[in-house]
Amino acid sequence: MFQAIKTPNHPFLFVFFCFLSLSLFSAEPGTRTKECSLLEPGVPAEFFLSRALREQVDGFQASQRRKPEDSKLSFERSVSFLDSYHLCLKEVGKEPSALSSETQSLNYLELGSLEKAWEWSESAIGKSPEVSKDLVLLQTRIRIRQGELAKASDVLESSLHKFPNDPDFLYLLGNINFERKLWNHSILYYTALSFVIERRDNHSKYKFLTAKALGELNYKLDYPKIAIKRYNEYTTAYKNDVEVLFRLAQIYFVLGDFKHCRQYLEQIREKNPRDLDASHMLAEIYFMDARDLAPTYFATLKKEKKIPKEGIVFLLDKLVSGSKTGLEAKLRTYIQENPGRLSPRVALLELAEKEKLPDYEILSADTAQYAYEYRQYLTAEKILRRGLSQITAKENAFEERSLYYEKISSCQEMLGLWNHSILSTREALRLTKETEKSLRLRFRLAYLYLQGNLKKESLSVSVLSETIKENPNPTHYYLRGLAYFQLSKYKESVSDFSEAIKLDPKNFNYYFYRATAFDKLKQFSDTESDLKTTISLNPNASNAMNYLGYLYAEKDMNPEEANKLLNQAVSLEPDNPAFQDSLGWVLYRKKDFNRALLHLNFAASLALERGFEDPVIYEHLGDVYLAKKDPVNALQFFKLSESKLKLESNKDLVAKIKKVQKEISE
Repeated sequence: MFQAIKTPNHPFLFVFFCFLSLSLFSAEPGTRTKECSLLEPGVPAEFFLSRALREQVDGFQASQRRKPEDSKLSFERSVSFLDSYHLCLKEVGKEPSALSSETQSLNYLELGSLEKAWEWSESAIGKSPEVSKDLVLLQTRIRIRQGELAKASDVLESSLHKFPNDPDFLYLLGNINFERKLWNHSILYYTALSFVIERRDNHSKYKFLTAKALGELNYKLDYPKIAIKRYNEYTTAYKNDVEVLFRLAQIYFVLGDFKHCRQYLEQIREKNPRDLDASHMLAEIYFMDARDLAPTYFATLKKEKKIPKEGIVFLLDKLVSGSKTGLEAKLRTYIQENPGRLSPRVALLELAEKEKLPDYEILSADTAQYAYEYRQYLTAEKILRRGLSQITAKENAFEERSLYYEKISSCQEMLGLWNHSILSTREALRLTKETEKSLRLRFRLAYLYLQGNLKKESLSVSVLSETIKENPNPTHYYLRGLAYFQLSKYKESVSDFSEAIKLDPKNFNYYFYRATAFDKLKQFSDTESDLKTTISLNPNASNAMNYLGYLYAEKDMNPEEANKLLNQAVSLEPDNPAFQDSLGWVLYRKKDFNRALLHLNFAASLALERGFEDPVIYEHLGDVYLAKKDPVNALQFFKLSESKLKLESNKDLVAKIKKVQKEISE
């Protein structure tokens, strides 16, 4: 993934030393004085600097022509000339300049003397009135060559607020953190880079590299639909990247979308008919999802001589072709040796049903469980419903059916089918006579009433109130507290969270959610206390750190503590747009506007990547631009914020818009 920084061309160096050479001997012969013991009278010390720059250019040109020995000699001569130049400066009480220090650092970097390269780069920074982009990138290159990726990242991050929209900085930070396997940090910078490319440089050299990186990162961080979007952007330019096509097939497999999975696998087979991985994965997909088409596909594989003499494709082919002799034992052995594969379990279950094997019910439950764990929720539900239909009338039949409906409900929940999940849970509850299971199912029912946009919080409260009478469990109080919160009954919410805390005083979640209810009741001291308790019980409670830090910022309290809390939250979850927004807001309140813009733009780009646009972030961006005396950009973001408001109009925001419009028109 990592790509080293290419050495930038320096055309200005050629102009510089040409101009310099014209003035070296401009003095009249009789007026020449000896400026340096190493030079003839009348020759200025800059002669050595000019020669050093010329040799460095020659070194880069030789390197481009793939003449490493010539390149090395040129850089060594450049070092020698600069050493002479610095001796001349020392004779007249002067120190190396920023330019000569940076040039010497670059020489030593090319020669592989990394410690000296770093020392001279530090000297250049000390002499520079303002650190340039080239100097920051030079130090980054040195750290990368040293294998110090964390330090390379620190170099870039420390100057990023000065170059917030620079594609090179953002790309390198994304790349370095990817190499360090810091996926959340990497996705932050690649997302910000994508934001810059879309708005400022749509023809950027990084455009498709960024799309591919974001595809991989979103896949790793379990945002499969965003990963698909980004990979598809990449494949518009690189249609034949089989590795990415295979990754898309894998993502669709995980999502249970076998139709699209098959499409990508078939594309791979068309582009590379010899690809066995795609052919074999496609065989498993046909077997599990398109059973009626499976015989035709397996026949095709036979013609292509792609069915091996052993393995899962061989076993599936036997079952599809009706050859069952010894198949049960072979499938059981394969499952034992490859417990993570789903298709052999589905095959064994099919065989068990056809052959009426005595452990069919056990196999059915186990296979459904594996399908669920591998997020094949539709497959799991199909297996469960098939198993449900096979339950015969026996002594414990009602309890077995109840358990099946409970599991079906879980599959439907994961598919976002909330009403279906509620109906299945109700059926499971109706069938059971076991007290413990009944309590569990009632809790689950109350939980489901709070999901999605069902607006059934009152039903949740009702179910939990009856349950609490029988079993005053802390989790029951906690869930009812959440239901009351959603109903805006904050006093009742506080009361239930308090009961949960009495029963389980070490559970940090209860304190956090009670803090949110206290905040709604404008009880700041109680809110602050509960958030502090949350952090003391869980030092990684980033949500509590963000909440408390933002409250401090809003109230102009404890600015240093607010900054500390929010930096901690961001370090734990750098790709959380809410946390980046909070940190940006604190920096705005501290009048550190450039850093505020950096983090607020991070927040805006991350929110957009996740599929939503937060009006609060846009309003904060408008506030910062207004503070920077940039009313045009301020108005743009205030209007954008207003357009994203879903509820009633924000009076303060409307007032800001009118004020800025008036300021622009005057």
